[in-house]
Amino acid sequence: MKNIIFFGLWIFLISCGRSSEEVSLSEKVDSLKIEIVALQQANDTLSDHLMKKAFVARNYPEYFDSIAQPEKFLIDRLQEHPELIPKDAVLGGTMRFTSIYFINDELIVAEYEDGHVMGKSIFGYRPDRKGNLRFEMIARLQE
Repeated sequence: MKNIIFFGLWIFLISCGRSSEEVSLSEKVDSLKIEIVALQQANDTLSDHLMKKAFVARNYPEYFDSIAQPEKFLIDRLQEHPELIPKDAVLGGTMRFTSIYFINDELIVAEYEDGHVMGKSIFGYRPDRKGNLRFEMIARLQE
């Protein structure tokens, strides 16, 4: 009788252990959790740099070599496309771009406002064959 009880408990304990598949999946989940934490930290760092304007560079892309005031030129081109501003003006104001910052030779951060409402977005830009700049909103930074 004692042998049967002992044998039953031994089988029960063995069956309670985790299978190799469960262990493998558990390890994969743990590694993914670590990766998520690392990506969140990288995202937070990038967001912090963007908000503090730590990305500002005065090394303008080649396209602007012959242009005396690249920032003014770019703002003027953006002003021609008010439909790019993702916010609507309020209280009779008019949304307009106020400043830009180069991130690299393909991306800028543009600030806009109407005197009451303001915002900031990342735009991609590239010159077309005619020398005109084409813009595309990549992300909104402030609501």
